[in-house]
Amino acid sequence: MLEVLQDSDATYRHEGVFDRSLLTVTYSVNLDEHDARVRAGRREIREEFLLAALLSVPEDQLGKVSPRFERVLRKADSAHLATSLEDPEGGLWAQRRAQPAVDVRSIEITSTSLKRGCSVAHRWAGYGPRTITTSASVSTFELTEASHYGIGLQMPDGECVMMPAAFVPQRWSSARWRFAELVYGQFRDLND
Repeated sequence: MLEVLQDSDATYRHEGVFDRSLLTVTYSVNLDEHDARVRAGRREIREEFLLAALLSVPEDQLGKVSPRFERVLRKADSAHLATSLEDPEGGLWAQRRAQPAVDVRSIEITSTSLKRGCSVAHRWAGYGPRTITTSASVSTFELTEASHYGIGLQMPDGECVMMPAAFVPQRWSSARWRFAELVYGQFRDLND
């Protein structure tokens, strides 16, 4: 179920299964990117290698493409994601046009115990702030461990026992962008 949290800044929440874990993800949609994709008939980008290639080229000017990514950026289905120019002396130059379609604001894991929740939350460390909701009793050691790894704790009634650590990524990674694309794909499935 898709829940609209704030229509003004396109913030949504829905539950989804990601990598065999049931998560509640809160995210904002990049409306410009979403509108461009809808107009072009494009959906989520699933190939992580393509996302890595896109991240390797600048978005504000042409840049030399690494030989590692030339083949994928020369494909016809990459033409709507980046502008590419052949260098007369060999090689390829490109400028990225595609952007991540969503920005993940939080990841909530509902678990039978804090220990189990932490093991799931560790898989999502590079994707957004993580909070575990559990009704099980929590030991001081488990609480200390969750705090050490920046994982928040919330009770089923909404009481926040511990806030998650601030999530301040230095840059997009291809894995983080791929996760955003998976969330975007589910957003599209719920809206189409």
